[in-house]
Amino acid sequence: MADFADYCRQVEAHLTRVNGGHLVRVVGAGFALVKQWADEGVPLSIVFRGIEQKAERHKTGASRRPLRIEFCEGDVRDLYAAWRASVGLTAAAGDGPAPGDGGGMKRRSASKAIDRAIERLGRLAGQLDLPEEFRDAISRAIDELATLRRDLSGVRGAARARLLERLAPIDRELLAQARRAVSADQLAGLTKQAEQELDPYRSRLPAEAWTRAVSATVDRGVRECLALPTLEL
Repeated sequence: MADFADYCRQVEAHLTRVNGGHLVRVVGAGFALVKQWADEGVPLSIVFRGIEQKAERHKTGASRRPLRIEFCEGDVRDLYAAWRASVGLTAAAGDGPAPGDGGGMKRRSASKAIDRAIERLGRLAGQLDLPEEFRDAISRAIDELATLRRDLSGVRGAARARLLERLAPIDRELLAQARRAVSADQLAGLTKQAEQELDPYRSRLPAEAWTRAVSATVDRGVRECLALPTLEL
């Protein structure tokens, strides 16, 4: 990472924002953790999303203390592993969990994660400035998730795993509609940002893999722009 000081400042600033303006310094163990992320090349957008993801659960819990960066490590690691898998990068020593070991919804808390996704989609559906076709897709997804949530009650093992496979097509359809919902300028900006983010890996990716990696990173950017949850396990 060329400029760790700037990387650390941006992480600290984002942590402050999600804590409602309460400044929590990145020092000690937190500083060492952020330095490790920077050295490994974890994109800032992944760190930001990991902080936000942890903050969502932190706010619904019993703790009233500000969120510290150390508590975000698992979410950042899971998201980074999933991102590496999506852009076609293989895990190396020191990279943390292998792709597929984390990210998305944990099986043991799938029902709670679906509840959070329904809540977020409900807020998104209420934004009247979004295209009607996209809002209709959100409404359909909410109905399907509510049905899935009900069907999961009391189901375990292989039967539960089969039910959770229904998340993937719901997620793909929402993402396809989300890409159509953003403007051409937004999509161009996200593509440029994705290429810059992936530039350190460009020499390690064949042309076809590079194209897939950029597309996957743009997809993540679209999700972030629209606050669209990830539904796949």
